[in-house]
Amino acid sequence: MVLYRKYRPQKLKELDLSDVREKLVRTLLSSYKPHAYLFSGPKGTGKTSAARIVAKILNCEKIAKTTIEPCDKCDQCQAIIEGRHLDIIEIDAASNRGIDEIRDLKEKIKLAPVLAKYKVYIIDEVHMLTNDAFNALLKTLEEPPAHAVFILATTEADKLPETIVSRSTKFDFHRASLEELLHALKRVVIGEKFKIEDEALAIIAKNSDGSFRDATKILENAINQKATTFQAISAILGTDSISPEKFLLYLQQNKVTDLLSAIVNMEEKGADFRLFIASILDLLHGILLDMHQVKQAHLSKDLKDIFSLKELNKLIKLFSDAYVQMRFAGRPDLPLEIAIIEWSENLNKEVKS
Repeated sequence: MVLYRKYRPQKLKELDLSDVREKLVRTLLSSYKPHAYLFSGPKGTGKTSAARIVAKILNCEKIAKTTIEPCDKCDQCQAIIEGRHLDIIEIDAASNRGIDEIRDLKEKIKLAPVLAKYKVYIIDEVHMLTNDAFNALLKTLEEPPAHAVFILATTEADKLPETIVSRSTKFDFHRASLEELLHALKRVVIGEKFKIEDEALAIIAKNSDGSFRDATKILENAINQKATTFQAISAILGTDSISPEKFLLYLQQNKVTDLLSAIVNMEEKGADFRLFIASILDLLHGILLDMHQVKQAHLSKDLKDIFSLKELNKLIKLFSDAYVQMRFAGRPDLPLEIAIIEWSENLNKEVKS
């Protein structure tokens, strides 16, 4: 993920989610500065980038008072950018559930910052904390010292205790629109001096599931393969062999041979099977929501009601498993082929019974 890190937004104006950017500007320009921020939204939408920008704004030695943009040149900004600032503490709650880190935080938080004006605690995937860790964090949020700021990031805000949410200023990070994704991709393209067709960028954005991280990953793959056209990007995504929509229709019709032939063709063209499966899962998610009256504008009429709820659950499990297994597979196409064959065998058993 080299390019995603290289072109991670460093200033508020570079945040591609306009509503988040505008709310942060209003909040940071106001006389009231929250002691706890809650950044909630899907993966790859810029939560950690925004958290680090806020940390810089709070501690920058040469802050622009009117635009509240960090200078990115002073010692404070440079230390945060390089990840070596002693007063900016990042905790990954998904790794170890955070109890030891939160206890350590509770003991040390009253100590004055070493170098900065504020100690900033960025807790990623905060919903993964244990109950004990939540209780310790709540106590700290209720009585924070003036020099402490918390930025809590999560992909599942509904799993947070209401007591934590109520003590935080919440910012909702949504899946990026096509326009926002294209804005982010063009920043990378210009920086890398890479010439690529507008149609090619558009198909990258369309297949990124609203994630800036995923969009940049596809673009990085395109740059590595010198893929500059719509056709070349389609080959990387596998959509020139078979579209995700057609793939699901063939599954429903049990056209195993056609599906396996398409996968062979994709493999020969060097398609990224993880990206393709991600597109399949995105469609299955859309079908599931549409089934429960949450209308999906992007969903083709041909895909509505083609699977029962039981079948959808089975397909989501099969392709989620294939997506994970692909990381370790000797052949990246194999987990996808196994998922298709397993689905077909289940269908055949049901017909015979």
